[in-house]
Amino acid sequence: MNNLQNKSALITGASSGIGRAMALSLGLRGCELYLIARREDKLLEVQAEIKKLNSHAKVHLIVSNIKAPDLPEKIAQASRQNIDILINNAGLALGREKVEDSLFEDWEEMINTNIMANFKLVHLVLPWMMTNGGGDIINLCSVAGHYTYAGGAVYCATKHAVKAFTRVLREETCGKNIRVMQISPGMVDTEFSSVRFRGDKNAADAVYANMTPLQSEDIARMMTFMLEQPRHVVIDEIITMPTDQGSPTTVSRKNP
Repeated sequence: MNNLQNKSALITGASSGIGRAMALSLGLRGCELYLIARREDKLLEVQAEIKKLNSHAKVHLIVSNIKAPDLPEKIAQASRQNIDILINNAGLALGREKVEDSLFEDWEEMINTNIMANFKLVHLVLPWMMTNGGGDIINLCSVAGHYTYAGGAVYCATKHAVKAFTRVLREETCGKNIRVMQISPGMVDTEFSSVRFRGDKNAADAVYANMTPLQSEDIARMMTFMLEQPRHVVIDEIITMPTDQGSPTTVSRKNP
C-alpha cells in the first residue's frame, strides 16, 4: 500500500462537506495539510477536529476564495512548492432553470469555479510534483460529467470539462509517476443543494427527502482508498451513487 504518512496534501473547499471529510481522513493518516476555503471560522473548526484525531498533525489554513488572483502565491509560500497530493474538491451548482431562464452570472460563477479554478490549481502544482519526482491529483467530478439533465446545462457542461481535462492530463503525465484520478459522485448530502437553491432550506431538503443519499465520509473513504493503492496502481475513476439513485433524474423515494 502507498503510505500517506508525512505526505503533503492540498485540499480545496476544505471547510465543509467532502473537503472537510477528506481533510479528517488524511490528517488521521499523518499527512501535512494545506486547507483552502473562504470561511476562516469553519477552517479553524476542521483544524481542531483534526488535532483531536492526531495531535501531531500539521494543518496549515489558507483563507481565500478559490478564484482569488493571489491564491497561487499564497499556496506557493505556505507549501514551499511542495505538494504531494492535490484534492481539487471546490465546486458548485447554481439554479435549476432551463437555459433560456437561467442567469448569465450563474454561468460565470460555475465556469470560473468548477473549470478555471480547478485547472489553474493543476497548472500550479503539477510542475512542483514533476520536479519532486511524483504526486497524486484527484479531481472531484460528478455523475453530471457523464449524464445530462434538464435544468443543469452549464453545471453538466463544467463537469464534462473536468472529465475531459482529467483524461488528457492522465495521458500527458503517463510515465512520470503522476497519478491522475477522478471521482464522480451522485447525490451526496452536503451544502451542495443549499448553495444551488440559494439557501432555500425547503428546496434543498427536498432533494434528499425519503431516500438515503451518500455522505461526505463515503466519498472521502473512496478517495483515500485511491491514494493508498501501490504506486503502480491508478484507480482512473470511481463513479458512485447511493443505492436509491439510478441516474441523475431517477431516484427511489420511500413513502414518508
